Amino acid sequence: MKIKILIPLCLACAVYGGNLAEIIALAQSAKQESLSKFNKNTSFDEQQNKRLNISFDGRYTFVPGIEGGYMTKAGSITAKIEYLLFDGGASEAANKILAHSDTIDIYKNEDLANLTAFQIGKIYFNAVALDSLIALEEGYIATLASLLEEAQFFYEYNEIGKDEFDALNFVLAKHKSELEELNLKRTELRSRINLLSNGDLDFVAGSKVQMPDFSKEILSAKLAAARQDQIIKEQQSQQEKSKLTPKVYLKDSQGFSNDSFKKGDKSGSQMLGSYADANRPMLEFQWSLPDSLAASRQSQIKRIEEQKAALELSDEESMLAARLGGLESKIKRLTSQVQIAQLKQDALKQNLQNFTRRYQSGAIKYGEFLFLLDKNFSDRLNFILDSDELEITKLEYFYERAEDVATRIKG
Repeated sequence: MKIKILIPLCLACAVYGGNLAEIIALAQSAKQESLSKFNKNTSFDEQQNKRLNISFDGRYTFVPGIEGGYMTKAGSITAKIEYLLFDGGASEAANKILAHSDTIDIYKNEDLANLTAFQIGKIYFNAVALDSLIALEEGYIATLASLLEEAQFFYEYNEIGKDEFDALNFVLAKHKSELEELNLKRTELRSRINLLSNGDLDFVAGSKVQMPDFSKEILSAKLAAARQDQIIKEQQSQQEKSKLTPKVYLKDSQGFSNDSFKKGDKSGSQMLGSYADANRPMLEFQWSLPDSLAASRQSQIKRIEEQKAALELSDEESMLAARLGGLESKIKRLTSQVQIAQLKQDALKQNLQNFTRRYQSGAIKYGEFLFLLDKNFSDRLNFILDSDELEITKLEYFYERAEDVATRIKG
């Protein structure tokens, strides 16, 4: 069979200057209200745990005077100073809990924004890969449709067998079905991204993710939050322990009455002596004895929670190191595969033209032609999928390290 029609295949070329950064910004701004709510709560009030307390108490008694009106019979002012020396660490623990709770909110805020960027990035690269797959399918469909059009003529005149004609029909129908499914997926992704904008938004190819620096120290917002949670559990355990210890106060009071400032026959040293006699600083122990069994049980619960948080932190550190190690190996493997496959793409296009011409000229049978066609399609398909997976894996690596994903986008 000699057929002179050949329609070349081509993929949509990547357009430099993609719009992934723009889409990420839209997605993050959509959650700005909830994020700003976190940002407003980054301070705490240490006044709740003041150790020093100063109070003044004044008392006056009025009696009628001889000539009418009232005269002050007696008056006194008492100044009291109370300073908490020791409370078993409860005050310090309470302040630390407040501080680290706010820090956890900050880490969660950052992680939420980064997670949004990561999810949008995955959608973007999947959409770009779908565009390439659609272009690939359309090219093969165009070639098969042209071959089948001519084959229809030769089949009617019995120059090719029914098996060959049916095989070409089957392969063409298969690619058309795959194309329809790809278009449906692409439409779904576009509808999802348009929820972020009032206008007509679509994915523009060209954005890439920079290659990670694998020598950097491991960071993670999730890990940082876990560390803060561990500190909180430690302080909560300390709070419970403090309930079993007494509070120690340094207290002092000084009273002044109407006669306090009347010197009379007293010398200066005698007046100072009277003030010193009235001034009696003391240490006061305050110990609320709770039910010993209940207090001990609550302390044990907090201790268990503290140990659990420490174990979870250790597990998270180990799992994060393992995840990053796995992602690093995957990135290196995919990079090598993509680079090698990239060099083969021009050769694959040329090979397609060559064996198609050989089939047209009758140099190879339809079975061999369809085998070569399928192999050629698979090789080009794998290149597209590997390229997509590489970009998404780099995104995941940056996300796991808690690096700002949006700033790692090129183009």
